[in-house]
Amino acid sequence: MKTSGKHNQQIGSAGQNVAAGALRALGVEMVEQIGTPVRLVPVGQGSGVYRVIWGDKVSGDHRGILRGGTSVLAETKTIIDRNLRYSDMREHQPERLTEHAQRGGVSLLVWVHRSGVYVMQFPIAGFERGKSIEIKQAVIASIHTEMEVERIIVERMKYEKE
Repeated sequence: MKTSGKHNQQIGSAGQNVAAGALRALGVEMVEQIGTPVRLVPVGQGSGVYRVIWGDKVSGDHRGILRGGTSVLAETKTIIDRNLRYSDMREHQPERLTEHAQRGGVSLLVWVHRSGVYVMQFPIAGFERGKSIEIKQAVIASIHTEMEVERIIVERMKYEKE
């Protein structure tokens, strides 16, 4: 069944809100949605109609910080009725998540599905061009992510006490 663009935007917006809550539940503090810059250009004089011109691509959908100061960057995909495909990400998204992780941050891919919300540390082993993630894999990756985030927080807290 094909859905309208406006309906997809509503689903995506709801998914963003769910993802923000999942990030907070994971222990991410100061969760902020990253807005995509836009410019409105009038179409005709006095028509009240504007054309939207999208600005620069942003690194992800949310930013936050873990207790102890580790930066968090999260990209959300609201795909409620099928497996999450690598191709669901725009070309720049995996690049930005990978770069953030390489610089010492925690990069997360949040998949909002009808069966649950899966927060997975990125990069994800085996998730690459032409591949997808099934629910079972997402559950395992989410558990691993919870343990890794907890490990990072505990390690940073030990470091702060020294």
